[in-house]
Amino acid sequence: MDPSKSTSNSQANTLPSTYDPTNIDSPGFDPETYVTKLLRESRLTQLVDKEQLLTKQIKTLDNEMQTLVYENYNKFISATDTIRQMKKDFKTMEDEMTRLISTMSTINSNNHQIHLTLDNRRQEIRKLTSIHVLLQKLQYLFQLPAKLKEYADDNQYDLAVNTYTKALKALQKYEHIPSFNHIQQTCKETMTNIRDELKSRIDQQQTSSNVVKLLLQLGESSDYLAQQYLSQNKLRLEQPLELMKQQLIVVESQLGSSLSSVTTSNVVAQQMHPMDILEFVDTSYNSYIKNLHEFVESYELLFIRNSSNIPSSPSIEDEYKERCKHYLEMFLLELYSAYIKLIHDLFQSKYYGQDDDIQLYVRAIDRFLRRSSNDIYKYLFTQHALEKMRSMLDAFLKFAIECRLKFYHSRIDRHFHDQVIELRKSLTIIQTNEQIQSSPDHQQSQLNLSQCVDKMLKQLTNDIKSTFQNLSKFLDGTELVCYTGKKNVFMKQFATNHVWNGFFLTLLERLITYFEHEYTTASNHSTMIRHEQSSPPILLLILSKLILDFDSSSTPYLCTVFEEKFNFILENNQRGDNQKSGSSSFSIDRSKLAAVQKQFSVIAKQLLKQYICSQGFTLSQMLRKSIETRDWLNTVEPRHVRSVMKRIVEDLTQIDKQVKTLYNDQQSPAPLSSSYGRYYHRSNLVSGGARSSDGGRRTIIMPRSSALDRTTSGGPGSSAGSTGNLQLNFHKVFNEKLDIFIDLQFQKTSILSSIIKLLLKTYLECIRLKTFSRYGLQQVQVDINYLYNYLWSFVNNDDRFITNLLEEIVSSTAMRCLDPVLMEASVITVICEGN
Repeated sequence: MDPSKSTSNSQANTLPSTYDPTNIDSPGFDPETYVTKLLRESRLTQLVDKEQLLTKQIKTLDNEMQTLVYENYNKFISATDTIRQMKKDFKTMEDEMTRLISTMSTINSNNHQIHLTLDNRRQEIRKLTSIHVLLQKLQYLFQLPAKLKEYADDNQYDLAVNTYTKALKALQKYEHIPSFNHIQQTCKETMTNIRDELKSRIDQQQTSSNVVKLLLQLGESSDYLAQQYLSQNKLRLEQPLELMKQQLIVVESQLGSSLSSVTTSNVVAQQMHPMDILEFVDTSYNSYIKNLHEFVESYELLFIRNSSNIPSSPSIEDEYKERCKHYLEMFLLELYSAYIKLIHDLFQSKYYGQDDDIQLYVRAIDRFLRRSSNDIYKYLFTQHALEKMRSMLDAFLKFAIECRLKFYHSRIDRHFHDQVIELRKSLTIIQTNEQIQSSPDHQQSQLNLSQCVDKMLKQLTNDIKSTFQNLSKFLDGTELVCYTGKKNVFMKQFATNHVWNGFFLTLLERLITYFEHEYTTASNHSTMIRHEQSSPPILLLILSKLILDFDSSSTPYLCTVFEEKFNFILENNQRGDNQKSGSSSFSIDRSKLAAVQKQFSVIAKQLLKQYICSQGFTLSQMLRKSIETRDWLNTVEPRHVRSVMKRIVEDLTQIDKQVKTLYNDQQSPAPLSSSYGRYYHRSNLVSGGARSSDGGRRTIIMPRSSALDRTTSGGPGSSAGSTGNLQLNFHKVFNEKLDIFIDLQFQKTSILSSIIKLLLKTYLECIRLKTFSRYGLQQVQVDINYLYNYLWSFVNNDDRFITNLLEEIVSSTAMRCLDPVLMEASVITVICEGN
């Protein structure tokens, strides 16, 4: 649509409405047309309503018109009065100006008359005036020795010095005249005595700005006076600092006493919280730096901005002032270093340094850096002093950040240790209940290990995440960023050096150290012949699972949180730590994190190995004691399975439940239909204990034929005995080497397999130290087959190593039996089913 056309149409529409004769508000309003239209289009009731409306509007307009007329009338009256008053004022001013003009004319005429009268005598008057002034100066000089003596006797040294310095130039100018020379020598003796008195006051530690000022006027060395003035005021300036130190000590002592007491009153509670860290920084700064600023101002007035009254070359005077500036800079740096040390103690104190308010903490750092930069820098004159001051403030900023990192490390460590202690208590209670076996809610006392791991993992992850959130507050402080210079540089250094390396990677290394401590402690105790251990085996299992979950889930999540909070990108290889092109993000090499994650995997496997050793040690000790305390040569004919075997199966079942809650296999184990269904679910059973060609399991564990041949042979020299020994030794070549932890995986089957290997290996070694009778051999047969009926279910039917070890145990027993008569397979089956 054409804009010009739309504009013309709109104008055409507005013109009729503006000059509408029936519109009462229009300039072209026509009463007759308006009335005619109303009579034609409206009813009687509408006409009456319209009449009432118009009457009301007319009254309203009349009232408004009256109000406007009244207001304008008052304004007009006021303006008339004002004009009348101005006319009177102008008339008065005209009369005054007329009188002023006449007065100025009289003054000019009188001035001209005086000038003509005194013009002839002006030179004489000027000469007499100069002579009078000279006579006054001479009288002043002749009276000078007496005045100086009088001032010295009255201890009015400031008047004496000021009087002497005023007359010094005249005395030096006329010192070639004998009378003036005598006056000068007398004055010098008096001023020497005054100088000695003032110097004695300095030696007596009574230095004041007035004394120093007088000595400077008398020409005393500015180097000596500046050093004395600085040293004698140092203790006075450090008094506020000592008071703040005492207050900090009192707060620390109150905090310690409050922690040792159970209940405290409101008064003590108020005393414990005298001020927050921001208020402490402000108070200490105001009390300490304010006095320091006043001292610096007085020092500058005395030694730097003050010009010497003793004539000397400008170069020498400038050299004196430069040395005084140097003394002042060193003095300020020394005092400010002491003040920064107090702030260091403040930020690492137990009361102020352990405050969880990160906003207040960052504001305190901001306030200190801002005020230091604004106030102290203006008193430093050399580049060396400025750089030293900058390094002190940089060191303080780094120290304050490190204190906060230590606080977060200790808090996370405390939370984690509290959870571990709570978990230990729960495990101890459950273990006690299991030993008593009398708890009515024994089934309910079982601890959900998976929930424990999730709870600890969640707490640890949330602590680290909240710490990232708190540390990001350092980047919100505008003063802090402005102090450090470029914002990007500070963000990069803070996120890389402090957050990533100083906090996160350091925390992971602390966790690794803690886990290694747990592993080492448990490992040392497991080598001792005792059942008590500092770390419960189940705790080792939980910690290993915690490490794996933290490495697999929490670490990537925390890396994402870090990238979002600090605008960084983690890369697998280092490209110079530069800013990404076209982006405001920076990159950080994650190779150190990858190395830490590898350590996590190693520690998790070590803890898992130690768990296997601890559980295997417990079961092996039980089995070893049962074998060593039994008389195997006088054993009766077996009718049941020994109770220790039942206890071992129960313990393995419990271990299986524990491990299954944390570590599960990729494929679920085949369900067991009944306790002894194993005897009836074998398709290829071979009598005599041989394995079928299609890989089916043996029904009954029997000794190898080579072992029986060796025991039934005619003797060691017989051919049958030699063949049996050769076959048995050849078989041992492939079965003697048993690596318990070979290819250990984070799966239930792998863990249970390692425990069973350790148990059966102990069983075999104990058998080799005993000699058995016929019934002893048969009892071992029953126990071995009872174990075989259960152990296969713990390894998901992968029982080849179990079969080999059990065969080796039975064969070793048969070799050490005096009367190797084996029990029939059917009898073994009946006994095992009965138990």
